[in-house]
Amino acid sequence: MPLKVPPRNDLVQPLASWLDGDDQVGFQNSSFGGASDNQLQWVVPKPTFNSVDCRSELLRLAALRNCLSENLQDSHKSALEQNCLTDSQEYHATLLEFEKRGFPTIDDELNGIALTWKGAFSSTQQETHHSLVWDRVCTLWNVAAFQSFLASEADLTKKEGCKLAISQSQTASSNLAILRQLVESEDYATVDVSQAMLSFWEKLLLAQGQLTIYKMANLGDTVRQHTTLAYLIQAAAGIYNEALTWAQDPRLQSEVPRQAQIWGAHCKAQSLVCQSRALFHLSIEHRLKQEHGLEIARIRQCVEQLREATKFCKSADLDLPELQGLVTLAQDRLTRADEDNHKIYMDDVPKTLPEVRAQILVKKNLPLGTDMMITKVRMFSWA
Repeated sequence: MPLKVPPRNDLVQPLASWLDGDDQVGFQNSSFGGASDNQLQWVVPKPTFNSVDCRSELLRLAALRNCLSENLQDSHKSALEQNCLTDSQEYHATLLEFEKRGFPTIDDELNGIALTWKGAFSSTQQETHHSLVWDRVCTLWNVAAFQSFLASEADLTKKEGCKLAISQSQTASSNLAILRQLVESEDYATVDVSQAMLSFWEKLLLAQGQLTIYKMANLGDTVRQHTTLAYLIQAAAGIYNEALTWAQDPRLQSEVPRQAQIWGAHCKAQSLVCQSRALFHLSIEHRLKQEHGLEIARIRQCVEQLREATKFCKSADLDLPELQGLVTLAQDRLTRADEDNHKIYMDDVPKTLPEVRAQILVKKNLPLGTDMMITKVRMFSWA
């Protein structure tokens, strides 16, 4: 996921001016207690204290945002080296503290607060709102973007790397689910935080997490449980198909057509390959059980699925290195199994087979981590 960048903006003066003004507007409340149309926002009266009382809190909030403004312009790797993920999580927690105290969560330009963020997919596109919730929305996006990057960089040839990738993928997916609920009743123009975009990334990261669970189960020299492996990777195929559906959403096709085309092709190709692997694992299980007719039936399904995958990848100009190796392996095994069955076993080959079961192990709908809910430095302790 690409990062969103906020142009530098000193929050101290506008927040102080709003706080010391005479306006007594009430604001929206959050899922953490209180009634609201959006259960992730607060409804709290304007604070009774003034800007002098909370000077240190205002300075900390502004410093965190300006730090992000500077470091988010770099690559994911460089930004992470500058502790941008930690700062983003702390900024989100700090924003929550301000929202709980009654700072602006209603998008009203009369409050004098203007918060701008660049689009994740077009740096020339900017969107400005007058609510701290908008900053929290964009910060949630960036936290998920960093987590998606960490998952992509993990070494999947090692168990520890797989564990890291699974953890980051499922946490990022859950954060996007929360973000999707947060913006559900809002009217944001940027495609980044549209329901379609958030749903696509939520499902894609979930699919990648499930696929990594399969890869971890398939590591090492231990005896493999091919039925379990088939169920695990079949589940990944199903989630990739859900992501594919969102990649085909009209808004994504209209506003980010090039990316949506690439995303859709990737999801479809991955789904086809995952289904092929599931069928191949089941064919191995049948062979181990001396069920030669069932083995041939499954491997035939696998070969047919791989043909479809190969044809699609050629049409979409996709290069999947693993695909050709799997095609060769499956075709060779089918040839040998057919010969052995014809000469030796003479088992009947069924024409119909049950669908492959899917076993989802990747976790979804995880709550926000404490590092995004509780600030490192206690705030408003005097209030």
